[in-house]
Amino acid sequence: MKTQLKTPKLLPWLAKKAGITERRAATLWHDAERWAAHRAAPGSSAYYKLAVDRLLELMAAESLREDAASFGWRPWARAQARLWAISMQLAQETSALTARGWRLIGSAARYQQPG
Repeated sequence: MKTQLKTPKLLPWLAKKAGITERRAATLWHDAERWAAHRAAPGSSAYYKLAVDRLLELMAAESLREDAASFGWRPWARAQARLWAISMQLAQETSALTARGWRLIGSAARYQQPG
């Protein structure tokens, strides 16, 4: 039976923010753990702080490496994806506000009816 090594629950989010795969992020986490094990007692708070700090350094370096390998297109694609996400959020908020406005108008009209 093979046990799966534990990774931080934050790892998928960090991987997405750095623009790397979750599998690569898990590899970087294990590298960071090995690096931290040489500097602090495994399981201690200092160990985890060192491991997370090292993970962030490794992810930043990996992201820069991926950006360089794409000849400058990757940052533009990521910026476009962020703009698309913002516009979708804006559309969702606008529709929610419109629906709320119509509900308020409907409830105000019910109170004004003679009855």
